[in-house]
Amino acid sequence: ANAVKTRNQYKSGNLKSALNSIVWSAYYLDFETITTALPLFPDIAPYEQVLTQYSLHICSAPGKVEKHHEYLAEHDKDHRRDLAEKLIEDLGTGQGSIIVYHTFEKTILSGLIKLFPDLKNDLDKIIRRLVDLKAIINKHYYHPGFHGSYSIKVVLPALVPEMSYSCLAVKNGGEAIAAFVDMARGRITGDEVARTRTALLEYCCLDTLAMVRLHEKLAGLSRR
Repeated sequence: ANAVKTRNQYKSGNLKSALNSIVWSAYYLDFETITTALPLFPDIAPYEQVLTQYSLHICSAPGKVEKHHEYLAEHDKDHRRDLAEKLIEDLGTGQGSIIVYHTFEKTILSGLIKLFPDLKNDLDKIIRRLVDLKAIINKHYYHPGFHGSYSIKVVLPALVPEMSYSCLAVKNGGEAIAAFVDMARGRITGDEVARTRTALLEYCCLDTLAMVRLHEKLAGLSRR
């Protein structure tokens, strides 16, 4: 609260130890979902969150990207089973931390367990590896550029000003939902489908790369 009043940065003395709890190699994960009043596919309830996409950056150390995996479902049917199996494959069986921003991914993973109980063991292991980067920032660091918010869309320009969503065709989660729904409902067709899919992949990719760069920045700050 004092940092907000004085407009000064605040760094907890425990920021370094909080970051040191992360196990390498680290996996930076972001999900995109759709939710509609009128279900797009059979056997889906109104307003049910349907996982359609993920991005995954793998780093050997802060800022050291080794691999990038991504998945974007086709818009013709519910592809959650295929997505879940590919996610398990991409995340591997190691002990490396899976870094997310807030609790959304944990909620969606829990939903996948209910949907596919035979995948429970693998998905439970993934959940146990989750580390919430937003929670670490919320507890241990504040920048006046946050203006009281810890949304990644606010935190990123304050800490990593060279990164921005402004140049993307899809700039936020709402636009991502609308784009996928428009493809599924046949409002986007032909060559525009490929362009829309590229835009969705670029948006989700930036979400995980943003976490990579935020973590790198925080690691540097923790050593000062």
